[in-house]
Amino acid sequence: MQYDMHLSRRERKKRDKRQRLLTESLRLFREKGFEQTTVAEITRAAGVAKGTFFNYFPTKEDVLLALGEQALGKLQPEEIGVWATFTTSREKIKYLFHALARGLDRDRSLVKEMVFRGIRLHDLVAHKHSRFDFRATIGLLLSHGQRRGEIREDVDVNFVADILYTLYFQQVAAWAITDFSSSLNEQLDQVVDLILDGIIVRESEREPELTH
Repeated sequence: MQYDMHLSRRERKKRDKRQRLLTESLRLFREKGFEQTTVAEITRAAGVAKGTFFNYFPTKEDVLLALGEQALGKLQPEEIGVWATFTTSREKIKYLFHALARGLDRDRSLVKEMVFRGIRLHDLVAHKHSRFDFRATIGLLLSHGQRRGEIREDVDVNFVADILYTLYFQQVAAWAITDFSSSLNEQLDQVVDLILDGIIVRESEREPELTH
């Protein structure tokens, strides 16, 4: 783990302790389930006093929220670089959705728990909590596609980005509580195709690129 050199030793210890509680909570939730795991078990596994737990998390549900923030808005730096290997905005957005959904299969029960408790999944990836702005990234990819002539000029790409952003979380929530006949990635691909099919410029409609 890399530390901010400006943090005091006390602050680093607090950060470590909080992360330890999150790590052990996730392990126990996976092994036993959310409801079956007690605060006492979490603190014992993390090696802290039971009262310490409540200094960081008022309730067990707050641990679930923190874990959701870590999982749902997580994109590794190396994954961002992969975008360069794709040609179209459609491919890049699909890759973005797949990258964000990667690993959710293992924690489907926890996502389901969040949905049942009325937690709005998109609230967990607010810009202040995530490593990048998910909604803005979708808009950027669509704007780039529009400049390349892939997307019609009369389309409001910010409006479309809002739709795709919302539908991503709607599909994750539906997947968590429903037995899809297809995989989550396949469902996400269908959403992207459904929206983009209505706004793309067909090959027959594109003007030939000028050559020098």
